Amino acid sequence: MTAFSQLITSHWPEVLTFLLVLARTSGMVVSAPFWGGTAVPKLVRVVIAVSLSIAIYPLVQPAPPAPAQPEPALVSLLIALGGEVLCGLVVGWAAQLLFAGMRLAGQQIEMKMGLGIAQLIDPQNGGQTSLLPAFLDLMVALVFLALNGHHLLIQALVSSYRLFPLAGEGSVPGGIAGLDLSHRLVVAAGGIFPIALRVSAPVVVGLLLTDIVLGVVSRAIPQMNLFAVVLPVQFLFGALLFLLSLPVLVWFCAHLIAEGGLLLLPEFGR
Repeated sequence: MTAFSQLITSHWPEVLTFLLVLARTSGMVVSAPFWGGTAVPKLVRVVIAVSLSIAIYPLVQPAPPAPAQPEPALVSLLIALGGEVLCGLVVGWAAQLLFAGMRLAGQQIEMKMGLGIAQLIDPQNGGQTSLLPAFLDLMVALVFLALNGHHLLIQALVSSYRLFPLAGEGSVPGGIAGLDLSHRLVVAAGGIFPIALRVSAPVVVGLLLTDIVLGVVSRAIPQMNLFAVVLPVQFLFGALLFLLSLPVLVWFCAHLIAEGGLLLLPEFGR
């Protein structure tokens, strides 16, 4: 047995606790905004996960020892690590709800304005996106950082250990609690659609009124080439409505981030 193996064996409770902390932190980093984007190199994500785990480790109660059990210790350890990863994923996914709602709102506005054909490369999610979803995603990111939303994520991760203690090698309370929290998160994910509707409503309703006006005009002036007028009018009027609603959208994003923080931290027993 090498000196390194002897060191791990003699300090196995501390090593086990750090591995579980690292598993939950890694799940949060992978699913959180910015850190989990494909634009962030994998090495940077590893460094962030390890650094946060080192900082959080002194604040966490050690994992309970493994009781006598018939299944192999490796299997129980993998189950415990899976439960911790799930808890971390839920913490990160909770912060993605606002971003998903804003991207959906941008798609709805673009469909009404006729800009859905334009496609851009999305470095955050590693795919293609349109103009307005990319713009709204960037706006939410700036508001999120300005309000220290990344600090809120770290606080939620630390607070999660109060309600969901570390799972030991032979038990997985964190995994069971994570499943219950995942169920509640899936129910809360329904809030993506109200967010998208409230963000896109000014532009969509305004463009709907524009369609009604253009329909009346086409009836009054049958000689007018309606197809040559509709697209420019919809684009210009939609862009004007979108620019006028930007200050309200910034306030709306700040309100949702603050509301999400008030809901998230008590959920984790702050």
